[in-house]
Amino acid sequence: MPVTAPFVYGVPVCALLFLFAIMGRFISNRQLPILQNRMFSIGIWVGLADVVFHILSALIVSYAELFPKALSYSVLSVFYLLELFFPSMMVLYVFALTRQLKKSNMGNIALAMLPSAICALTIILNPLMQGFFYFSGNTFYLGRAFGFLHLVAIIDSVMCMLYVVLKREEVPSGAVPTVLWMTLLTCASVVARMVNINWMASSMAIALALLLMYFIIQKPEEKIDNLTGLLNLDAMISYVDELVTRDSHYRVLVVKVENVRRINAIFGYTIGSLTLQNVADFLSTFSPDLKERSRLRKNAGKYNYSEMPNQVGDARRLEKTLPKAWAFRLMSNQFAIVSTDEETSETIAKFIHQRFQQPWVIRGLELQLMETMLDLGRTSSFSSGEDLYKVVELMLPTVPKGDTVTMSESVLSRVERQISIERELTKAIKDGTLEVNLQPVFSVEEGKFTTAEALVRFTHPEFGMVEPTEFVPVAEKYGLIAAIDEFVLRSVCAFLRDSDAEKALQLKSVSFNVSITELAASAFSKKVCEIVDEYKIPHEKIIFDITESATTTSYLLMAENMQILSDKGFRFALDNFGSGFTNVVNLTSLPFSAVKIDRCMLVAAEESSRDKIIFENAIDVFRKMDMKTVVQGAEKKSQTDLCIRSSADYIQGFYYARPMNFADYSAFVRLHNQQAKKRDPSLNDIIVVQD
Repeated sequence: MPVTAPFVYGVPVCALLFLFAIMGRFISNRQLPILQNRMFSIGIWVGLADVVFHILSALIVSYAELFPKALSYSVLSVFYLLELFFPSMMVLYVFALTRQLKKSNMGNIALAMLPSAICALTIILNPLMQGFFYFSGNTFYLGRAFGFLHLVAIIDSVMCMLYVVLKREEVPSGAVPTVLWMTLLTCASVVARMVNINWMASSMAIALALLLMYFIIQKPEEKIDNLTGLLNLDAMISYVDELVTRDSHYRVLVVKVENVRRINAIFGYTIGSLTLQNVADFLSTFSPDLKERSRLRKNAGKYNYSEMPNQVGDARRLEKTLPKAWAFRLMSNQFAIVSTDEETSETIAKFIHQRFQQPWVIRGLELQLMETMLDLGRTSSFSSGEDLYKVVELMLPTVPKGDTVTMSESVLSRVERQISIERELTKAIKDGTLEVNLQPVFSVEEGKFTTAEALVRFTHPEFGMVEPTEFVPVAEKYGLIAAIDEFVLRSVCAFLRDSDAEKALQLKSVSFNVSITELAASAFSKKVCEIVDEYKIPHEKIIFDITESATTTSYLLMAENMQILSDKGFRFALDNFGSGFTNVVNLTSLPFSAVKIDRCMLVAAEESSRDKIIFENAIDVFRKMDMKTVVQGAEKKSQTDLCIRSSADYIQGFYYARPMNFADYSAFVRLHNQQAKKRDPSLNDIIVVQD
């Protein structure tokens, strides 16, 4: 196909000006150490090169007789390779948006890039084969293989479009429409060139696509700490996410300036702020960022590195010698230095320690600062930057002031387990995959199972079944306990609603533990009433178990909510009585209708005659106070016999049944309640132990 008309010059010239404007805006801001920014930077330079070679190619095609054939073939080959590069980079960019641009995903990446690689090989070999384009005399011709360039651009665009739609939940907010517009621009430029070779709109399409990319990259002003000018916590999380995506090893050194509060109290907040700024200036000398390194030239005379003689003041020489790592301000007086090299981290730790041995001069004041350092070691096993910061929150308070502590592998493993539990627990709550089991509670008077306790169960995909003693504290620490309490309440209400039609169950009530955090919340009583009324469940069927230790904290708010709910018909049971130190005043003043006696008292009563007296008298006292008693943890017949002789109202334990799912509970209770007869309660020895 001969091309005789000259290429259009106006479009590439406009695109060139457009790209210069975008590049100027981008470079004038701080560069964040993330892959999207690096790809955007590469995209700008490739776009500029594409426009320049577009203009050169237009000149060569228009005035072919003026240029050597070797030069013509070289320039046009580079131009078409640049044209091919941008849709290929768009594919990689979409992989980067979904955090799939990593070594473990190289197979899929290679498959996606295969059409581009074949086309690139065709262009490179074109001077020999002349199947892509060629010159005959002074006339430029398109070869039969030229359409492959259009096909690859269309394939890449469709691939990006489908991938970003399928992975839209993993793509940052606003990125989906941007990617769709980018692919449409690419397709439009291809169609324009297919209609008329002179309509070379690809350079303008590239410029517009880069503009769209610029709008969705992370804004630098959102990642900069206003006080110190360092990158902030969000920037560190993004950077660590980037390192995780690349499967890179990295080390994190956390520095806490201990005596800033004392400086604030003595010299005022201005001096305290200037102190933090000086520490940030010092830490910025390690940063590879151009704007950060410029601080080095200003501050080179301030810092005396004892192991670098004759280099202080020679900023550019010092810049080449200092180890490079990214510095971040986490919060208040906490800073972090992230490096991808173990030796670099150790060297920086040594420099930091040496610097803090010297006084800091702030407006003529010589201040001696104390640093506490936590070295997290090679933290390559965390799944995200947020997980890493959770480790910092957990471990930094345990480091003695003024010390440097390196986390051992055993400690790191324990913390990683806790974080993994929190992450999967959050997912389980969101997906509704927590499990609620019911443990039947035997009524001594009726000889039947008339009540039950609801127990939440959590299965970790890696660790298996996690005990409540492990995951409940994690849920409380990370604010998940409210969601768990609501999940259990809704599950219980749904079961009660559905099981009311099953008269054989004769289920009078279900109890479950409620967190003191929730019970002391002002909106707790209103939320409970709304949920229970939503399922149309009588309030008296819900019993909230309150642990013994909870009665000693947040007493006023807890008592207020308990009284509101008690007036509406809900009931409360004191859980784990005997395992701690119950405040008798709280027990009598709070609206408890039942007491659950802990297994430890039952076991002790079996082994000691004195403990048996305490056990029997405790039950008697509660009966006189018009409180029902539930003895927990009965696992042997001798223990159930002791409970019956002591006139306990209810018995709960593995002797009768283990916790089970709703369906098994219904079958179990229906079977045994139908078999139960009116007889002497001491003969009620229904024994079903489930493995």
